[in-house]
Amino acid sequence: MRLFKCNYCIYTSDRKYNIQKHTARKHVYELQKLQILENVQNVIPNIQNVIPNIQNVIPNVQNVIPNIFQCSKCNKIYKTVRHLHNHESKCNKVDSLTCPKCMISFSNRHNKNRHIKADKCKARSIIHARTPNVQNITNNIDNSVNKTINNIQINNFGSERIDHISHEEIKRILLSGANTIPLYIKQKHFHKDFPENNNIKFTNDNKCHVMEDNSWNEKDLGLLSSNLIQKNSEVLLMYCDDNQIKLLNEIKNTEKYQHIRNKLFIVYNKTDNEKYNIVLTKIKELIKNLQQQD
Repeated sequence: MRLFKCNYCIYTSDRKYNIQKHTARKHVYELQKLQILENVQNVIPNIQNVIPNIQNVIPNVQNVIPNIFQCSKCNKIYKTVRHLHNHESKCNKVDSLTCPKCMISFSNRHNKNRHIKADKCKARSIIHARTPNVQNITNNIDNSVNKTINNIQINNFGSERIDHISHEEIKRILLSGANTIPLYIKQKHFHKDFPENNNIKFTNDNKCHVMEDNSWNEKDLGLLSSNLIQKNSEVLLMYCDDNQIKLLNEIKNTEKYQHIRNKLFIVYNKTDNEKYNIVLTKIKELIKNLQQQD
């Protein structure tokens, strides 16, 4: 009778099946070790295949260290240019745990969302926010990047913050006669507490610099003022329509409300050249007087 012996102990049997069953039960560790050794032999074949020409082992440094696509507004890092561009088009320049209105930062998203839902905070400039996404700023950061982080990022023309202009302030502006549109522009573009909105600079010879696509572009003062009338009269008209019931209850005078709206409509459509030119002149003087020359 033939006996079969276990490879790992003194156990014997006349049946090979019993040896296999015994090994599977009693020698799990040995079997695992054997499997590892077999895998290693497959992973590390002939040394000539493992260490080829040194040029293939150490390629160009550009291939070893991938490009870092970092948002210039909040320092958040992305793996591709496409994701970076998608983010930058809607980036509010604060990190994900900071309230975009009052710039208070929180330890987690739950506390931040609860704070925003309460809607009781007062708008503050981004200058009060912490450095966004600090974890993305490396220790060997150069002076040019430091300059971008420390300096205020000016909002592009047409992308200004308006959360600091309260309903009470807008109501006061609407009741200010011919100064309505200039006063709204002043609050929007030249508020001293929100320098990130100061995206219009008067230079000289009826020329201005306007922040567009993150760079200063020269504009004619007259054309810029006409553009400001068009855009902001439309904004105020829409505000009147969206808040009609509230404004009527507060003003308590239907005729006055209609007069306010008609005044904006006339300027928006240029149906009265004299009134339009009065507003246009006021806006030009506003820009000249509130911005220092470059």
